[in-house]
Amino acid sequence: MFEKALASIREAIYAILASSPLPPEAATPSGGTAFMIAPGLLVTAARCVPGGSDPGDLPRPELSLVRAPDIGRGTERATLVSLDRGKGLALLRIDAPRSAAFLRLLDAPVPIGTQCAYSGFPRISTGPAPRPGASLIEMFQGAGVSTFLRATAPGGEPVSWYVTDAAIVGDASGCPGFLPSGEVFGMLNCPPGGIRSAVPTWVPSMDIVSFARGSGVPLPAHLGVDFGAARRI
Repeated sequence: MFEKALASIREAIYAILASSPLPPEAATPSGGTAFMIAPGLLVTAARCVPGGSDPGDLPRPELSLVRAPDIGRGTERATLVSLDRGKGLALLRIDAPRSAAFLRLLDAPVPIGTQCAYSGFPRISTGPAPRPGASLIEMFQGAGVSTFLRATAPGGEPVSWYVTDAAIVGDASGCPGFLPSGEVFGMLNCPPGGIRSAVPTWVPSMDIVSFARGSGVPLPAHLGVDFGAARRI
């Protein structure tokens, strides 16, 4: 069901590399996943940016990334454009990306019961090098949308999120959630702490769109047949 979509999706998926220097013999650990939503512009989870999740810390202004098809061919540098700790989002920019491939975002909720999947790189470490042998692991997992929830944050702002039914292996924060069509409905944002027992929750694609536009970043337009009530941006 997802073979064709995955082949397209991974063209725009990036591993965030660990922030600390590694010994020469160490493999490369992942600091999380980012994905491109417009040429040169990527979104990831705030917790994947060193210092991005703690209000008392200054976020790291630059990160090293590698695109999934480019593993072993060198890295690219990205700068932090904007950070929203409340929604758990961060925007990154690559000034001269090797690839302009980007993912399509939906601007309305998908129905409960929709089959979906996510792909990316489990977040192993953003600090000291992990145990020997840890390396970049590209992961795919299927799921179904269990519910779409809306609430009000303590500050009065409306918040919404998806919940899916498949258990998350490790911390897959920053991974895009996509449909068999390849369109993205959300970004996985694993809470800190007991990752293995956490209910998988997703930042909706609508929030990603609003965050990007609120940061002064225009997103490209897409034409095509709507998926249910959802329209392509």
